[in-house]
Amino acid sequence: MTANSDLVEQTNEYLIANYGRLPVAMVSGAGAKVWDADGTEYLDFFAGFGAGGVSGHCHPAVVSAVKAQADELLCCGNLFTNAPQIALARALAEKGITGGRTFFCHSGAEANEAALKLVRLVAGQGRYKIISFGNCFHGRTMGALSLTPEKFQKGFEPMLPGNVKVDYGHIDAVASAVDDETAAVIVEPIQGEGGVNVPPVEFMQALRRLCDERSLVLICDEVWTAPARTGEWFAYQHYGIEPDVLTIGKALGGGLPVAACVAKPALAEKMVPGTHGCTLGGNPLCAAAGAAVMKLIEEENLLAAARDKGAACIDAVRSAGAGKVKNIRGKGLMIGIELDCPGKEIFNACLGRGLIVNCTQETVLRLAPPLTISESELSAGLEIFIDALKE
Repeated sequence: MTANSDLVEQTNEYLIANYGRLPVAMVSGAGAKVWDADGTEYLDFFAGFGAGGVSGHCHPAVVSAVKAQADELLCCGNLFTNAPQIALARALAEKGITGGRTFFCHSGAEANEAALKLVRLVAGQGRYKIISFGNCFHGRTMGALSLTPEKFQKGFEPMLPGNVKVDYGHIDAVASAVDDETAAVIVEPIQGEGGVNVPPVEFMQALRRLCDERSLVLICDEVWTAPARTGEWFAYQHYGIEPDVLTIGKALGGGLPVAACVAKPALAEKMVPGTHGCTLGGNPLCAAAGAAVMKLIEEENLLAAARDKGAACIDAVRSAGAGKVKNIRGKGLMIGIELDCPGKEIFNACLGRGLIVNCTQETVLRLAPPLTISESELSAGLEIFIDALKE
């Protein structure tokens, strides 16, 4: 078998160095575990930026669905329909936006791009401004990047016009930013890259009312939070509201690239043939994986698993009393642990002990293991994490 060092060397030779890659090459995975090319085993508490965050690595139900579909049809193009695409779209409509209609693509950024174009179609001439929030993250394509904080935009200016950022969780700031040219508000019901920030229920409910009063489109970016990550199918359901547009990515395909922009019927009908497209969006293989993930969530009661296991994680870290921890926040198995020191050293200490976590915003460690993780694996990973914190 090719060693880590050889694969890293080849990566440096043939791939663009746009990722800050670790000197590790992963070659296999099962459930909450992955193995590198040198045979080292890791507990994965981050699941590829959440992309394997529901089903874990190579879940048998997802693998079976993909294998079966691969024998039947890989691609037919979107001039035709296909059964797996319908099955996934139906599942999203049944669990999310009432009567929601779905556009499929490959990534969360693409789903947000589709939402931005839909907003332009709905709002009409003269209304183009979109309000987003400090510490948000909506993607790295040019439209989504325009909504994302300035530190990610450096070197790519100018951005799309009309993007207005206000403080997260403050409805007065949103109301003050609205004018006659405002078309929409895009919000993460729980911020992921921003540090797992959870807004007050009252803020999200007031945001829904404000959008209704001012005829604004409310977009919920759930690329990180859905499906099921936070203990509900969609994180907006924690607040008793429903958005006009919903974007989903990462975990939806169980590790395969599938994302979705779901809209209320009255908005969806504005996107007619020729207004938007994605050549391989909703291809049968990825859609079959997504449908298997949605079915798996129900069959294995993963909403409850997210809630129970998330509570166990928070209780374990709190009870350990590690002095570096300033705050713990999140919902379900989307947990942010804010430190009073840089998190990189603790990240490295965990990795050296066979545990994969993530550090964002320099001082926030993110825990997002697969919802299917066993109790023993969860306990083992938390023990490593707490030891690293204490050390």
